[in-house]
Amino acid sequence: MHVLANQSDRTLDQRDLLAVARATLDEHWAVSAVPQERRTLLLERADEAAVAAGEGLGEPIADGLALLGTAYELAALGQLEAALDSAPTANRDLARAVLILGASRAYRCGAALRPPSDDGDAALTWALRLGALAMVSGQTDVYADWWQKREGIAAAVESYGKSLDSLPWEQYARGTLWLAWLGLLGAPLSAPIPEEGEVAPRPLVATRTRLAAFRERRAAHGTTGDAPVLSTAALRARMAEFAIRHLADATELLTIAVLRRTLPDVSSEFKLRLSAARSAMAGDHGQDVLLAWLQAAGVTLAGGVTAQLELPGF
Repeated sequence: MHVLANQSDRTLDQRDLLAVARATLDEHWAVSAVPQERRTLLLERADEAAVAAGEGLGEPIADGLALLGTAYELAALGQLEAALDSAPTANRDLARAVLILGASRAYRCGAALRPPSDDGDAALTWALRLGALAMVSGQTDVYADWWQKREGIAAAVESYGKSLDSLPWEQYARGTLWLAWLGLLGAPLSAPIPEEGEVAPRPLVATRTRLAAFRERRAAHGTTGDAPVLSTAALRARMAEFAIRHLADATELLTIAVLRRTLPDVSSEFKLRLSAARSAMAGDHGQDVLLAWLQAAGVTLAGGVTAQLELPGF
């Protein structure tokens, strides 16, 4: 059931919009499966832990928070297509409000949890997903503060980044692109000192450097071409290559736009590239959800989602 259908012909002011967005989010089947009292308690506990220094919350509360965060993500991403619509309608405004509110609550849950800092790849994707949620919900400053307070995450990501050059192509490609995205999302990664006259922030300089190295290795790696697909493994490799290519193009488009301060101009092409990458990864739910949030975060950064929409009080 499309909960927004009856709102398409209504003009909502900001206060009404927020009220309807809250109701839409809370009535989603995944969210409503968690009792209201339980949701309130979990979010209160998450708010306390998210700003506290240390490792983050583990068992026994971690499962409940992770489940609630996933429920909010499902409810929010159900509105992604409508939220990215370029036509200004009440339906789109409500979808955007639900997307932002769901991302905010999912971020609150995720930021309180203990990251998997003993696994570099898992730590990287964990930080990336949280950064995308922060970008969509307008909490990039809070995210940068979380990065400094949460023990182990910075060291795990930095260590994994240093190991990328020795990894096989697919792992190298994804890891490098994820690191590039972290720079775009405002993660305070270690970065080289900018050259004299360089005006771009250090994380963006590091992102540009990573993408340049990525292009060189991709040229050496080559492509799978149009050779016959002989096995399931070969088909998977071809789809992975397709996803990497479009994800890389989207990342480069967004990076260039940020550096040149031409953000609104990149929105349409960026959305097409991310949509293509998502279509190739549709069989991998975890990757698909991550790419969906990157799509929302990238368009948000490009000024195409949040625009001047303000949601007071959440």
